Amino acid sequence: MEKKIICLIISFFSFFIKNTAAQENYKGCGLNEQLEELYKENPKLKEEISLLMKNSRTFKKNKSGEPIEVYTIPVVFHIIHEYGTENISDAQVFDEMIVLNRDYRMMNSDTSEIDNYYDTTRSDVYVEFKLASKDPWGNCTNGIEHIYSHLTTEANDDSKLNGWHKSNYLNVWVVSSLENHEASAYAYFPSNDLPFYRDGVIIINDYVGRLGTGQNAWSRTLTHEIGHYLALPHVWGEGKCELEPICGDDGILDTPPTKGYTTCSINNSHKCNAEIPENLQNYMDYSFCNRMFTKGQVEVMRFSLASTLGGRNNLVSDSNHILTGINVLSPPTCSPKADFHASDRFICQGANVIFNDVSWRATVDSRIWTFEGGTPSTSTSISPNVVYDTPGYKKVRLSVQNSIGTDELIQENFIFVSPLWADFTGPYSNDLESGNFNWFLVDNPENNYAKFQVSPNHGYNNTQCFKLNNYKNTSSALAYTNDWFYDKRLGYGKDALISPSFDLTHTANASISFKYAYASNGNTFDTITEVVKVYVSKNCGESWVLRKTMLASELLTAGFAGNIDFIPQSNSQWKTCVIPYNASGSDYETRVKIEFVASDFANNLYIDNFNITGTLGLFTNEIDNLELSVYPNPLTSQQSINVAYTSGETPVELILKDLQGKVIHSERVNELNTKVNHILKLDTLLSSSCYFLEFKSGNFSTTKKIVIL
Repeated sequence: MEKKIICLIISFFSFFIKNTAAQENYKGCGLNEQLEELYKENPKLKEEISLLMKNSRTFKKNKSGEPIEVYTIPVVFHIIHEYGTENISDAQVFDEMIVLNRDYRMMNSDTSEIDNYYDTTRSDVYVEFKLASKDPWGNCTNGIEHIYSHLTTEANDDSKLNGWHKSNYLNVWVVSSLENHEASAYAYFPSNDLPFYRDGVIIINDYVGRLGTGQNAWSRTLTHEIGHYLALPHVWGEGKCELEPICGDDGILDTPPTKGYTTCSINNSHKCNAEIPENLQNYMDYSFCNRMFTKGQVEVMRFSLASTLGGRNNLVSDSNHILTGINVLSPPTCSPKADFHASDRFICQGANVIFNDVSWRATVDSRIWTFEGGTPSTSTSISPNVVYDTPGYKKVRLSVQNSIGTDELIQENFIFVSPLWADFTGPYSNDLESGNFNWFLVDNPENNYAKFQVSPNHGYNNTQCFKLNNYKNTSSALAYTNDWFYDKRLGYGKDALISPSFDLTHTANASISFKYAYASNGNTFDTITEVVKVYVSKNCGESWVLRKTMLASELLTAGFAGNIDFIPQSNSQWKTCVIPYNASGSDYETRVKIEFVASDFANNLYIDNFNITGTLGLFTNEIDNLELSVYPNPLTSQQSINVAYTSGETPVELILKDLQGKVIHSERVNELNTKVNHILKLDTLLSSSCYFLEFKSGNFSTTKKIVIL
């Protein structure tokens, strides 16, 4: 996401500070001057809210004695996630809706704790919230959608994906973290000049509701932010955003001047006026003992809902209630939307994968999984455990159903199963010419434009190479329409190129190397936050160990790209990454992953000439003369492992290891200068997999691969 200068700007937008303790880590805003710059750029932002506040003081929609009209606002939650805990449950959202309606209708039981001074001032807002039951296209919805995206991390306005029209819905985006690490949420005041895609609330998942990742102490964060959405400033107004700001006023008559509080200290709330206690229990303070809105604040919020400013008046109109489907007493049941994820996507042959059905929009009554090449091949479980016994890419299908309808998700090439043997034995060299690139795997988690692809004539010496497409031409009308915010939404996206598998057990003094070329659209080091990370896996990619990190100073080979589709122009724009690697006896299935972590200023990365150098250990005649054989091979788990050889002057050690290099059996055979037929004395039967039997005689050794069917 594009890095912006973000401040706790009170009369433009605000943040709700995360720490519920004494706020020792509270960091104020040092950019108060930036507020004036924003107003200079667009004076209407300040003019609009000032006029709204002024007019709201005389706004009386209901005559004396008439019942106050209850306004109802349609709401939609967009859960932005990467299948982590940030992908909160619908139940957590439903609980937050209970909190909102309780607070805005003053039905919270803790009103009894409010300072007596405000007994006649506190007020019901007469505003309620309902989850939409129709989306902008008239389709059935439960008012909650789940969107897989890296934009859940370090989120800002560019993370506001798939916003529904602001004059019809209150949009709430739920994310994993915010770009401003001291904030848990923020919202904008109503404005006709505010771009439609920015209007709404963005909030960290553990500040939503009291269930799941939420907690009661933070569950009123959204109450606070919707106050801003309905034009309420903080109670101290536009003072500087410091831990102890000067006494400020929000312009509302019945909220007295206040310094603003970050702790709840009712007995010490007379800092601005000895006669009047400050209203630190107000929802628009930071005290964390929030209990109330005042009548004056209610007038402001209700006036904003009667105003055309930001289209707020349309939100509560009867016609919009019909359009969004909240005009019914009981929302309709929708059909489910199929979605799933897996514990691993790269595994060894014979390994297992745990799948999880995370379908949304409605409760799933039944499901059918189909696993290409898996055991079982089908399942109706919500979280099936599947074993893959054959190598290659595997397709996964999930069909979900309830009484309303069925939906299906098919993921081609979703699982990659590495065979029991390595693709190559080290040392190894690949210039990526001809079909050599086919040995590499491409990991593009979001299945988007930014991914590694073969690029002809752009490699070192103008040869073939891999190109990670981070640049996209958005200057044409068509491209811009299709992807307005492409450049601003690159940040924190991850894409990887994964090497073939190597048997490095006999490669001494190994070293991994590849050539790369890169230029950034950032023109200062503080904006160039792109990273390349190089990992090594010994278990087919099920887990990875970080071996090298390349930051801007090392990553840049061609400087500033100039916001064009970067292509290396000469060999001088290439560098070589070299990683020493000490192979061990367990390196039977080694893979290398080159991962690029983008920023909003990322451009194209090129990879060429992948090599693993080293010395291949040669077996001596002493080993060769033993005429070693292991049989039967492959074998079943019920059969014995037989070892035949001609022994020499030294005893033999037999060490059996699994794919991860763990020793599962060892024994010593002391027969010398004779033909030996030996059966391994295993304590338990072996499961179906690949194993390695290391054979040591004196200072020499060799390894045999054993396959259990």
